[in-house]
Amino acid sequence: MMKFLQAQSRGPGRLRPRGQAMILGVVTLLVLALVVFITINVTVSVQQKIRLQNYADAKAFSLAVAEARALNHFAYTNRAIASAYVGMANVHAYMSEAAMLADLKLSAAGVMGQIAAQENALCYCCCSPFGCAPCCFTHCIHAFEAGINAAGLTIDWISGKMGQRIRQLDQPAQNLMRALDAHVTLLSASQTAVRVGVTATLTSGSLGTLKKDNMQKAESVTTDETLVNAFNVAQWNRIFYSNTQLKRRIMAETVNASRQDFAWNRKGSPAIQAVLFPQLNQIVKAQLWIGPRGNWLVSQVPDTGFMAGGRTGATDGNFPGQAGGTVFAARDSAASTTQGQSMSSYDWGTLTGQWRDGAGVGPLPAFGPAGPGELVTGNSARHRADLGIMDFFNRPHTGGQHTSPQMRMERFTEFNIGTSAPYNQPAVFAAVTTDGRVNEYGIRGPYEVAKNGSGTVRVKNVGSQDAVLTLSNNSPMHAFSKAQVYYHRIGDWSDYPNLFNPYWRAKLHPLTQTDLMSLGSVDADAAAVVTGASAVPNGGGKGVNIQ
Repeated sequence: MMKFLQAQSRGPGRLRPRGQAMILGVVTLLVLALVVFITINVTVSVQQKIRLQNYADAKAFSLAVAEARALNHFAYTNRAIASAYVGMANVHAYMSEAAMLADLKLSAAGVMGQIAAQENALCYCCCSPFGCAPCCFTHCIHAFEAGINAAGLTIDWISGKMGQRIRQLDQPAQNLMRALDAHVTLLSASQTAVRVGVTATLTSGSLGTLKKDNMQKAESVTTDETLVNAFNVAQWNRIFYSNTQLKRRIMAETVNASRQDFAWNRKGSPAIQAVLFPQLNQIVKAQLWIGPRGNWLVSQVPDTGFMAGGRTGATDGNFPGQAGGTVFAARDSAASTTQGQSMSSYDWGTLTGQWRDGAGVGPLPAFGPAGPGELVTGNSARHRADLGIMDFFNRPHTGGQHTSPQMRMERFTEFNIGTSAPYNQPAVFAAVTTDGRVNEYGIRGPYEVAKNGSGTVRVKNVGSQDAVLTLSNNSPMHAFSKAQVYYHRIGDWSDYPNLFNPYWRAKLHPLTQTDLMSLGSVDADAAAVVTGASAVPNGGGKGVNIQ
């Protein structure tokens, strides 16, 4: 019986369970190992993606900051250039004002002639059908003195002493004009150098150690996509105004709006005369003079039309000593129509004098270029070409032989504002690529599942076909970023972008549908993903920052 039971227990239907747990354990361990390796690989991939995106953002933002700083440099230097032009225009305007006084003695002689006639009339106050007889010998004496004074002033004018005194201002004025012109030239050269430097940086896309600082030892497998560099350069170059003629008008308007009214259109006269001519009474006195000095005043009416006062304007003519165009046509034109190649003055005023019991008014200038007072100082120093009789009445005056340079008012950098958003404010793009399987130490660690480095594991004869396991980051990893250079004057959103106020800034900015075209030329796959994600309905595209 016992033997039967033992035989039954050892029968073929009761096999002992040996080795099955071991097989399941091996498979489980293999799966766990793969999960661990894949988890580590995904972790490295995510870290590398974050690092790569940070680098793309840093690069785009840094390039935008370089552009913003350059634009602020243009704004500061434009202000300095405009200030130099204001100085040049003011020198020109006040030299014109001074040269107008070359005929001061002749105008004063005319005034004294009028006073002599008035005194003479007071002297012969007793008249009858047979004639007039003197009745107030004091006025007769005054009339004689006024005649002597008129003769003395005429002699002084013929001698050209006033013109000689004015001519002494020529050389200092020329030196100042040349110094200001050299200052503008250097500032303009610095703007050109900055613009070329930024263009070179955008073309190369290199920013020192920025890649190494962000990618660490993975720098060797990280490349910058050069296709976006052309977009950046194009965005940069299109913001600058290249119309020379209009640039001259812009600077002319800026200069005339910046300087004092009297230098621009002679407003403020005669109150300004107390500053310009504090010793006018002494200046009018001739070498041959009898009696008190009198009271004298130079008056210039602000320009309101032809022959109505004085004006310093921007014209299409040249500066002193050079062949010029016709400024007469632009004399009464609006500032927006001027070409800004030079600044010329048109001075016309009056000299009012009160002496003894009489008063009179004389024109300034009396003869201008035709008078000895100016001929002594050098008639060749014209502000413009000879216009014949129009020169006689309405020509800018000069104190002598100027050889000052042209102002050439196009020597500055102007912003070419667009007509719609973002109004030509430049955008900057950055596209970078790296090997997502390389960690920050620049190596592929022991977590790789394929010894040959292919990123793919193939198991043969699994069912009817081979089993293939490929890493998700086996393809190159891309990152794309955009930054916007923008103008914002704090507290004033209405101030439009320009290069005279240093309020340019930079920021990272969402992509627009137009930018996707740029992205597509760099990485078609990334463009397809972004475009598809942004088009998902019901808010599915919220994870993609598209404006």
